[in-house]
Amino acid sequence: MAKKPEPQTHHSATYTCPFCFGSVDLKNIHYQCTNPACTKIFLRELDEKNARKYRSKNIEEEIDIENSIFLGKDPAGSAPVTTRYHIIRNSSGICDICNKPVYKRLCPSCHNPIPQGAEDEGSSVFVLLGPKGVGKSHYIAVLIDQLKNSFSKEFNAIMSSATDRTTLKYREMYYKRLYEEGRKLAPTLSFEESKESREPMIYYLKFFKGDSSRVYTLAFFDTAGEDLDSTGKMMGLNLNSFISRASGIVFLVDPLQIPYINTRIRMDNKPPTGVNVANMLSDIVNIIRTNKSLKMKDQITIPLAVVLTKADVLMKAPENDEESSILFGLNSSLNIERERGKYDKTNFEQISAEIEEYMRRAVSTAFTQTAKEFKEHSYFAVSALGSNPTGNVLTRGISPMRVEDPFIWLLNCESLEEKK
Repeated sequence: MAKKPEPQTHHSATYTCPFCFGSVDLKNIHYQCTNPACTKIFLRELDEKNARKYRSKNIEEEIDIENSIFLGKDPAGSAPVTTRYHIIRNSSGICDICNKPVYKRLCPSCHNPIPQGAEDEGSSVFVLLGPKGVGKSHYIAVLIDQLKNSFSKEFNAIMSSATDRTTLKYREMYYKRLYEEGRKLAPTLSFEESKESREPMIYYLKFFKGDSSRVYTLAFFDTAGEDLDSTGKMMGLNLNSFISRASGIVFLVDPLQIPYINTRIRMDNKPPTGVNVANMLSDIVNIIRTNKSLKMKDQITIPLAVVLTKADVLMKAPENDEESSILFGLNSSLNIERERGKYDKTNFEQISAEIEEYMRRAVSTAFTQTAKEFKEHSYFAVSALGSNPTGNVLTRGISPMRVEDPFIWLLNCESLEEKK
């Protein structure tokens, strides 16, 4: 008789799931067997009570209760999430059907994958926030393309999707419309309107240095601006957990939504002014302080990148004195290219100092003071598209400007270095 495999041993560690943002004890996780025959056996041997819970319309697929709930679907309804691969709801690491070791690890709350190396490398999850119309979707779409291509080549890295759903979502909702059809992206639906939008796109960014490597988990959560309108709304949608457990925050600000800039700039199809970004950033600070039980004197240890989007509109030649006061001139540090293939700290510090003073004048001192509540914070200016679209059409194509800068800075923050 073959010897029964010993249960797998686990390091004692916690892991922040980048999908549901739950804190996972890696000693108490679920697994999935990659042998589809186990699913058929499991479904065939179910008693009447469990058959109603796990047996789907397809005799070769079992119902994934946890992932169905995570995606806002009724596991007992007409369209639950199903899987061909049997789920083991214990932490033994042994399939309860075939008794063989299993290695595909799942978050016990949402049944999304836990990557190999999570014990040693943890989870560095970066999130993007900002008001409605700030350009989050365009920034995410272009940033992912840049990270997968030019950035990865420059820094000897590989970026890969964590799941097939991430690959499909990026292609169908972002890449196809923007890069292949040359059209602006549709506005992001709020969490209340679309439960599918609650699932972030997750990527693993792996850097190689000699014989060693370092993996970061990137969570691109395209939140609708209206979901961040108030502290109460963020808490009601459980965004408080997602924000307070982030390893880094990218807070996007549209210059055209700032009254001081909007009233002075001369351009066609000028959008209306937006919400008070100082109040929104203050709400985010309050959310983090509450969730982490921080005192008012304590600085927040999550790094904050404040990013001025659509910066291309601020780099044109001024038409009058009013425009001169809100445009970046030829002497702007934004015109100095960063040194390639390395963390150009000097360049980023010059840009940060310039944009911080710009934000103090254009938004308010209250905004820059609120940003200082984050122990590590820096300012950036980017352009995802590189030019203003004509209606919904990208007549000049896509020419991104410095979109990767905030992530290069985040990846080199002291608080992340300490985790290595």
